[in-house]
Amino acid sequence: MRLAILSIHSSPMGRAGSKDTGGMSTYLRSLSSALGRKGHQVDLYTRRPNSGRERVENLEANVRLIYPGDGLAELDKNHLFSHCPAVADSIDRFSRLEKINYDFIYSHYWLSGISGRLLKKRWNKPHLIMFHTLARAKNELCPGEKEPQLRLETEAELARDCDLVVTAAESEKRRILNYYNLSIKKTALIPCGIERSVFHPINEKCRLDSKLHKGAQASGKTILAVGRIEPVKGFELLIEAVSLLPSEDDFKVVIIGGEGSGRAPLAALKDKVFDLGLSDRVFFTGVVEHSCLPFYYNAADITVIPSYYESFGLVALESIACGTPVIASPVGGVPELVGQNNAFGCLVKGRDPVSWAAAIRKLYTKSKPIPHTALETGLTPYSWPDAAEKLELALSSL
Repeated sequence: MRLAILSIHSSPMGRAGSKDTGGMSTYLRSLSSALGRKGHQVDLYTRRPNSGRERVENLEANVRLIYPGDGLAELDKNHLFSHCPAVADSIDRFSRLEKINYDFIYSHYWLSGISGRLLKKRWNKPHLIMFHTLARAKNELCPGEKEPQLRLETEAELARDCDLVVTAAESEKRRILNYYNLSIKKTALIPCGIERSVFHPINEKCRLDSKLHKGAQASGKTILAVGRIEPVKGFELLIEAVSLLPSEDDFKVVIIGGEGSGRAPLAALKDKVFDLGLSDRVFFTGVVEHSCLPFYYNAADITVIPSYYESFGLVALESIACGTPVIASPVGGVPELVGQNNAFGCLVKGRDPVSWAAAIRKLYTKSKPIPHTALETGLTPYSWPDAAEKLELALSSL
């Protein structure tokens, strides 16, 4: 099987947590790798980092990263819409020159979907799409979000026109079925995986060394938050909640992530930290390399995810895999990850800072690393080889 996977607005090799780069990049790298190991040929198409001719990088056996010569490197994603036909042209031209005949087109995010839909018509091949986030959901769930009508209408058209919509969480699948009145046969639920060789608990001495290395007090509690600094992540709720914790509590808050939609959200968050007198408690690391994240998760006592909306919630999975419980909004796939008996943390409904403060204090007061035996059972459904197999099964029905 040969797949053309499109990630037009964001490179799969970008730094997680930087602008336009997050869980989607992790998904693309890891799923492509799992498919390649199963013998499938995968070509990942994305914008090249600077203008010029086509360039091809062999990432590993059977997996290539291809930069079409589209000349769009410097454009912000909000200005890409009108250029999507040119992107499709460049991909089509490359495939013809290379004499490649793809079996499937798999688009990620709505902008890639536009190019993918055009290629579906030219190549007469099935087109899959994974939206990762939905404009309608962001507008409904996150105050201050105002995704344009163009995106709203285009996502609805893409959902109807494609052959299959892939989601990573049951809640997102239900949302898409409801929004676009699709047949359930037109959707596939494929949960994200986790690289257990990377994200795993480390022994107690290393855990302590990690805590010291990351600037947290060994005797105190470390509260971690991970994600791009943008309104949908809801980090302002975390700041308001920790401001209500008893002053005698020995804790620090570490927030990992770069600027998402611009500098304003980060500036506003830092202003809130200052106004609430938390400058000696809350620390912003900026972007951290994905390979370093396990050390932060292991150094933390809890990870807090106060998002208004997540299509899956990969941060929760990464934290749990490192043995660190989570406190989170009931969004995306997080309820399934936390478990019916709150084995891996707890969910907080609503956005009352008092309730969040109580949940945070209760969990970090009694917090212990999640036992290995519980992890082995709880994480079984979340592996990239399983995700690749589920994708194979979904494709076999097209």
